[in-house]
Amino acid sequence: MEDFSVRADTPMKVAPPVETGRPVLAAINAQESKWFLEDADAAAGKCSGFSLVNPGDGGGQGLTSSEIMRLNPEVLLTCWSTPSLPEAWLESGECRLRYICHLTGSVRHIVPRGFVERGGLVTNWGSIPSATVAEQALLLAMAALRNLGYWQEIFNRPGADSRRIERLHTRTLFGSRVGIHGFGQVARALVELLAPFKVAISAYSPGVPPALFNAAGVRQVSNLGQLFAESDVVFECEGLTPRTRESVQAADLAVLPDDAVLVNVARAGLINDAALLREAASGRIRVALDVFDSEPLRADSPWLRTPGVVLSPHIAGPTYDQYPECTRAAFDNLRRYFEKQPLESVVSLEIYDRST
Repeated sequence: MEDFSVRADTPMKVAPPVETGRPVLAAINAQESKWFLEDADAAAGKCSGFSLVNPGDGGGQGLTSSEIMRLNPEVLLTCWSTPSLPEAWLESGECRLRYICHLTGSVRHIVPRGFVERGGLVTNWGSIPSATVAEQALLLAMAALRNLGYWQEIFNRPGADSRRIERLHTRTLFGSRVGIHGFGQVARALVELLAPFKVAISAYSPGVPPALFNAAGVRQVSNLGQLFAESDVVFECEGLTPRTRESVQAADLAVLPDDAVLVNVARAGLINDAALLREAASGRIRVALDVFDSEPLRADSPWLRTPGVVLSPHIAGPTYDQYPECTRAAFDNLRRYFEKQPLESVVSLEIYDRST
């Protein structure tokens, strides 16, 4: 049995036990424990063969990488706050870690690529939040088309102007030309949500097989310039990697048709921020953002002073009511691991390389 003893001065918080058995070390902070593990018994369902051990540090910050190395688990439950694991330790003969069960999305900030390359097992929440991120993207696009950023100006005018619809220059999504940068799970969920609007959809995402676009009924284009030039509404859904960072430059934004809408629910780093801010401030295009270079936005952020933009505070997904589903999926994978069954939502090298 692995040594999961902790120092005498380290308070021990143990989530409601699943069932006595092999231990799983939960390297998450107090807030994440409340979100994902407060009702661990209910979430676990029929899970068996393991118990969850969640040693705290007394300050609610979770474990440090040094503490994780000292505890040296075979299985690690991780989340947003889990610290980066040193590659030298993962490569050493002393490391017993075999499986990282991640409650949320990308694991790039936790585990180096070499762990996956050497056969280390990693799972995450898979497709659970994809539909809700797509839902938020659709909400932002429609808000921008109806010029929600200027609604307050209308309400602030006593005796509402009968020409307010004309002054807001409202538009509909129905029949629009839609472009999607990226074609992962969120983009494909978005395609399904867009179906009732009878839009013509094009997409660009290097490395994605043509068959995937064809199966979704989406036209594949060869470059970003073409995508932007031929779209009335553009959704940014690409993963942020060194290759895609600032892949959208001023020249791409410049070819967007006048009054086009650009929605970003992926990562701010995909777009040159200064160029996007200039376009938004000019009023030539409509911009709706859920992600920013600096989060949370500072009070002096220029985005908060740019008329007409639609902003949401990085809330696309998962929604709060989906957290129990993330826990159930993780616990089911833990059961599968100890019962030597195939895991769901495995992070392969291809997925790792395309993730943010």
